[in-house]
Amino acid sequence: MSKSKDKIKRKIENLRREIEEHNRLYYVEDRPIISDAEYDALMHELQELEAQHPELRSSESPTQKVGGAIRSDFKKVKHSTKMMSLDNAFDEDDLRAFEKRAIRAFGTDKIPWSYFAEHKMDGLAVEIVYKDGKLIQASTRGDGAVGEEITANVKTIKVIPKQLKRDLSVEVRGEVYLEKKDFQRLNQERAEDGEILFANPRNAAAGSLRQLDSKITASRPLKMFCYALGSSPVDKVKTQMELLEFLEELGLPTNKTRRHCKSIEEVVRFYIETAEGREKLPFEIDGIVVKINEFKFQEELGTTSKSPRWAIAYKFESPIAATILKEVDFQVGRTGVITPVAVLEPVHIGGVQVQSATLHNEDEIKRLGVRQGDKVEVTRAGDVIPKVLSVKEKKKDSKPIHFPKLCPSCQTELTRRPDMAAWYCPNWRACPAQIEGRLIHFVSKDALDIEGLGPQWINIFLKEKLIQKASDIFSLKKEEFLKLDRMGEKSASNMIAAIKKSRETTLPRALYALGIPHVGQSIAQKISRHLNKLEDVLNVKAEDLEAMEDIGEIVSQSIVEYAKKLKPEIEKLGQILHIQSVKKIQEGPWKDKSFVLTGTLSSMTRSEAKDKIEARAGQVLSSVSKKTDVVIVGEDPGSKYSKAQKLGITVWTEDQFLKELEVETVVISEKA
Repeated sequence: MSKSKDKIKRKIENLRREIEEHNRLYYVEDRPIISDAEYDALMHELQELEAQHPELRSSESPTQKVGGAIRSDFKKVKHSTKMMSLDNAFDEDDLRAFEKRAIRAFGTDKIPWSYFAEHKMDGLAVEIVYKDGKLIQASTRGDGAVGEEITANVKTIKVIPKQLKRDLSVEVRGEVYLEKKDFQRLNQERAEDGEILFANPRNAAAGSLRQLDSKITASRPLKMFCYALGSSPVDKVKTQMELLEFLEELGLPTNKTRRHCKSIEEVVRFYIETAEGREKLPFEIDGIVVKINEFKFQEELGTTSKSPRWAIAYKFESPIAATILKEVDFQVGRTGVITPVAVLEPVHIGGVQVQSATLHNEDEIKRLGVRQGDKVEVTRAGDVIPKVLSVKEKKKDSKPIHFPKLCPSCQTELTRRPDMAAWYCPNWRACPAQIEGRLIHFVSKDALDIEGLGPQWINIFLKEKLIQKASDIFSLKKEEFLKLDRMGEKSASNMIAAIKKSRETTLPRALYALGIPHVGQSIAQKISRHLNKLEDVLNVKAEDLEAMEDIGEIVSQSIVEYAKKLKPEIEKLGQILHIQSVKKIQEGPWKDKSFVLTGTLSSMTRSEAKDKIEARAGQVLSSVSKKTDVVIVGEDPGSKYSKAQKLGITVWTEDQFLKELEVETVVISEKA
């Protein structure tokens, strides 16, 4: 072999290894370290080299394979037909080349087909199997042939029906995703709790769906769009456009933004319109998917080992820009977590001027190898949060970034827990930054929602020593406000009125306002169903919390520990606030009885069963313990049924449950 040929071979082998490692990080760990654009560039380079040197091609090359490896901690599911990936088009020339290839493969001069175009969702591809209309299995795409079973997790996604509107047996394929606002909220909570942030909404969705504990999945507002069937063709559905309409008839969620295009020129117009409106979409897309609309032409064109010949992904340019990292600002969050923020030379990315970007934590700084003064590549993760991707150019005069040993706010020595990626300040009682952060959170829109009392006024009140903790806000006097600059008679009156109004609140809002790590709005809502007043959180035990829906060990421990810290404040707020409890039903035939549901009910959804139990003052728990009174068993029950038998707990079949509901209905109506 010549030296030049040997060099090319080594280059191809190195590219394959590099891409396989990025596949592992992306598909298996949900932790990419390069952008989609950088990955696509590597793959394109490998494809070009393999095309120029066909004798060096291999069936094991990542250009010939779909997705990544299967995680060993999930059960494997074999797909009845392969879940393929799409080839990419990066410009109009690539798109037209796709059409020319299809024409050549079909062997015609005149194009007999039309096109179907839709958003290319940036999420996780899944397959859901329905038998006689009932959801029986769900899995990830995996390596295309075999995926990971995620049935329990998919069942927690509210938009996915457990029972179709028709009793059909079908394999439905689609994309699970997380909306931008939910991605922001999730990363904000993770940052405050010292956890590693998700790189983008796609990885947040994948990380949420591929959980061994379905409670974690259930706590995150995942959504799904369905767009295809597996090996279950349906009569009378002849095109992709008709298929989407058929899926909607079954009660499945689809993306309404789609277009039937008569020509490739119409596809290009759809692409331009979509690119221009991309920023306004609630979810992340990275291009459009273009398919030949008619199934008969799809079948004739067939597939390669990796991709269909009748479809292509026409991708957007990645919003990446290069700029200088001037310095690093270390910020202290309300939970004490220290977050390094890169201060940048202003640069425009996707139409927005960016002057700062997150560096996440000390480990990320080391991984990037970044220094002050370096030229860095920056993107907006999920088109929202600016993030440093990589070092583009190392400068000779750049300086190392030293992570502080002391808190930037109170000079307390920082500490790092073994289970955390971040350093944090343990001085939660007296650290000014933490105090200010907690107060800003307390008055925020989703918490007590004190109108007009924003971060600026919180900062002024602290400087003037008018407040130190949340309960102090309710002791403020109008005379104190009038002494402040820029606070007139009317503003002072409005502020007092807003504070007074905020005392009338709900238990979920009050719990969320406490700022307990890991307790977002959803978890606060769930906890509130089991409490009568705010002070009840002081007496709740970790094991009781873990028995509640969607609450695991980490969250329960955080609640118990934080409640102890805040005991005097919680007791005081409990006296100040006029709380409307969400636990409305106090009396009923099943009062003081706890129920656990397992398996699939044929007559109603689990949510409907839960509502019926709670309407009779019963309590629905997520796990079986000695305290459980009744376990209701549907089809295909899990380990909860076995545990109930071992503990000697009363078990009701679905028929028994329905009979008990009828009895209680009679009793209730007689009392009425």
